[in-house]
Amino acid sequence: MPHLIPQSKQRLMRWKNGGGMTCEIMRFPQDSSLEAFDWRVSVATVQQGGAFSLFPGVDRSLAILEGKGIALDIAGVAQTLTPRDPVLRFDGATAVQSELISGGIVDFNVMTRRAAFTHTVEQITVIQQTALPMHGDAVLIYVVNGSCSLSDEYKLHAGDAVMFSAEEKSCILDASAAELMLVRLYRQAA
Repeated sequence: MPHLIPQSKQRLMRWKNGGGMTCEIMRFPQDSSLEAFDWRVSVATVQQGGAFSLFPGVDRSLAILEGKGIALDIAGVAQTLTPRDPVLRFDGATAVQSELISGGIVDFNVMTRRAAFTHTVEQITVIQQTALPMHGDAVLIYVVNGSCSLSDEYKLHAGDAVMFSAEEKSCILDASAAELMLVRLYRQAA
């Protein structure tokens, strides 16, 4: 059974380094700390450049949802990330400095603790009824823009998310136009 996560139920919290705010969509386990989660999905509003929070043992993925973009220095390597660029993946223990290109941005973050989970992130656009296969141990869909219906049961609007467990084989999304982030989470073998 899908678990709906409306934007109103997501948790607004400070970044680990205190430099800004993030809207945490979901963290697993739910009661874990920022030093002990297995995975975490969030959306951050960034109003100024600076250092990224460090997350040793964690793989991170980052995508720009709104704004012109961000210039990054990842351990001395320059990288620009805009809304048109593919999702950027990097080691959470790596020193990252950032500078906004032209004003604030909104970014989408996925983090998995390497010993417990791995992940993939896709930016997709749905313009008609679409069946999405549910590969992975858990799948999270986040609505960036537009709205969509899930099997005629749930209506999802921008900012909402829905979580699927491994038992579900596929989901049917119906939308005239919706931009989504599709996160697949895979448990690492013990």
